[in-house]
Amino acid sequence: MATINLTFKTVTEPDFNGLMFYVEEGSLFDADDYADAYNINRSDIDEQDIHSAQDAAGKLNPSEWLQVEHSVNFD
Repeated sequence: MATINLTFKTVTEPDFNGLMFYVEEGSLFDADDYADAYNINRSDIDEQDIHSAQDAAGKLNPSEWLQVEHSVNFD
């Protein structure tokens, strides 16, 4: 079984040319959209990580973006 862990950081200059996932200030992190973007199972994403990313997205200031990444851990 795999567990997908999310990491995230606040950035002010997102690189839209890469394959990164960004959440704009004023928007919410959507785990379903994230899973679709990376073709991963939504149910494999750690629920606490999802809530943490949602909380972080809710605290963004104008001109900030939340950059979200993931790693896969096999149990």
